Amino acid sequence: MRDSEVDRRRTRLTIGFAIAALLVLVAAVTPSPFVVERPGPVIDTLGDVDVEGEELPVLSITGAETYPTTGSLSLTSVTLIGGPEHPTKWLSLIAPLFDRDQRIAPRSEFFPDGVTEEQRSAVNTAMMGSSQTQAAAAAAREMGMDVPGRVLVADVVEGGPGEGVLKPEDEIRTVGGAAVADVEALRAAVAEDDGAPIELGIVRDGQAMTVSVVPETPQGSDAPVIGITAGVDYELPFELDTSLEDIGGPSAGMIFALAIYDKLTPESLTEDRAVAGTGTIDGEGRIGGIGGLPQKIAGAAGADAELFLMPIENCADIPSRLPDNMAVAPVGTLDEALDAVAAFTAGDDVPGPEACDGVAAGAVS
Repeated sequence: MRDSEVDRRRTRLTIGFAIAALLVLVAAVTPSPFVVERPGPVIDTLGDVDVEGEELPVLSITGAETYPTTGSLSLTSVTLIGGPEHPTKWLSLIAPLFDRDQRIAPRSEFFPDGVTEEQRSAVNTAMMGSSQTQAAAAAAREMGMDVPGRVLVADVVEGGPGEGVLKPEDEIRTVGGAAVADVEALRAAVAEDDGAPIELGIVRDGQAMTVSVVPETPQGSDAPVIGITAGVDYELPFELDTSLEDIGGPSAGMIFALAIYDKLTPESLTEDRAVAGTGTIDGEGRIGGIGGLPQKIAGAAGADAELFLMPIENCADIPSRLPDNMAVAPVGTLDEALDAVAAFTAGDDVPGPEACDGVAAGAVS
């Protein structure tokens, strides 16, 4: 081979390596419009957590008798990489492409236009606080305690049918003369509207009154609404404090309810077994769907959980491959979750993914 041909080949290889290096460099510094979901911290709600160098209980209950617990009831979480202020780079997306425990998603799925990382964090913190209150109400009611609840207007949709009629902090007691005890009851009562005005019995600033609202059915929906966001304020029979930081959202509600129930009952719920899970919960004990199920299952398996409880609403999101040494049980209520744990600790069969047969459901973020 002549020297000139060798030189040309060397030149082409050099140029090729230079172009490849340039592309890698560009990919390493160029922001992408994607985020990465990966398994986040797994925290035992029956245990302690480090807060600024001090070990504090994850859950503390005062005003009611509590009992020692054994085993673990761990909440699972998802770590999200790539917010608007700290976007992922294209190069960092290569590894998640080949990791089934990670998910690449459009950033807009988590951060709509104009929403900052700080704003999302604040919303998640508020949702975490609400989920803990609802978990406490569900656990207390499961034990037969009296837990009064008030349906309150949290926000009024601008331009909606409730604007100018309802105000934040209004307590809604009746719809069409029938009492409503929770948000589901309020939603069901409004859904029965046939287009006529409905009378709402409310309390505003301590004064009872009746107001009239004409529900509207939003485009793309078949259910009428009154244009408000509502929540329930529970009068708990005990005080609940938590020491969690940097974890937000409502998806730990079910595990919180189980942990509170365990602390308030003499018998050990888990009997030294390792239980983990995810799922929202309301004050009536209904378990709701969540996002990031595959990542939470992977996180629980990595923390050596033996039983994983999940919302039956998330049946469509169960990964095709499940951990070999961890049972996965879909549940729809706190009663079902308690039954699943009891069956597991007794060595009985626990309903697995086959419980999803015929369930039409999907994830809720």
